[in-house]
Order: sequence, then C-alpha cells, then structure tokens
Amino acid sequence: MDSQTLLIIFVGLTGLAVLLQACVLLALYFTVRKAAEAIHKRIDELKANYFPLISTTKDLIERVAPQIVTISTGIAELTEMLQSESQSVRVSVSEIMERVNRQSERLDALVTTGLDTIEHAGNALEHAVAQPVRRANGIVAGVKAAIASYRSSFGSRHVAYPDPDVGLDSEEVILR
Repeated sequence: MDSQTLLIIFVGLTGLAVLLQACVLLALYFTVRKAAEAIHKRIDELKANYFPLISTTKDLIERVAPQIVTISTGIAELTEMLQSESQSVRVSVSEIMERVNRQSERLDALVTTGLDTIEHAGNALEHAVAQPVRRANGIVAGVKAAIASYRSSFGSRHVAYPDPDVGLDSEEVILR
C-alpha cells in the first residue's frame, strides 16, 4: 500500500467522520428545535394561565395597599390611645387601692377601739357585779355553814309533829 492509497483511505475516513458529525449535529439541531418548541408552547400556556392571575393579584394589591396603610395607621393610633388609657386606669386603680387601704386601716382602728372598749366595759362590769356576788355567795355559804352547825349541835333532839288524826292543837309540839 502505497502512500496514495493510504491518503485516499484517510480522506475517505475523514469524509465519513465529517458526514457522521454532520448527522449528529443535524439530529442535535432537530432535538434542540423540538425542545425549544415545547418550551415555547409551555411558556405560552403559562402566559395564558398565570399572567391573568398575576395581573389580577397586582391590581388587588394596588387597590388594597392604601386601605392597608389606613388600617395600619388606625391600629397604631388605637394602640397609642389604649396605652394612654391603660396608664390612666392604672393611676385610678392605684388611687382607689390607696383609698381602700386608708379606709380599711380606719375601720380596723375603729373596730379595735370598739373591741377594746367592750373588753374594758366587760371587765368593769365583772368587777362591779362579780365581786359583790362573790361576797354574797360567801355570806350565804357562811349562813349555810352556821345553820348546818346549829342543826348538828341540836341533832340529838327530835321534834315530833302531831298526828292530824289525834286532834291536838297546832301549838302543841312534843319534844323528845
């Protein structure tokens, strides 16, 4: 094989490789073209379905945005007003609690004074009444003791009372 034959084989193989490469590039072109058409079709579907939704959402946001700002401002003012009102309520509650404490301290002092006075009056009454009653009880006990002593010294004598059937005078008493 001479060099010319080798050159022809080499050129033929190169041509064949170039032709194969062209076929591959052509297949790649058709595949990319088909994919691009599918992507364009999908994009058109997305535009048809989602762009109206996006447009509607955008319009809604444009219409609602001023109202949201107004509501936010109103909420901020309401919060500020509630804070100032709660502060005044706190002050009022603390004043009321202070008054209640003062009144309860005053009531406690009145009740304590009243109870002390009642206790003092009870002690004075006990002293004024109980002491004479104790003395009277002592006197009564002494009299009872004297009577008991007197009876025991004359205990051997027996007093006989008349029988009502006998007919004695009520002044007759028989002593034995």
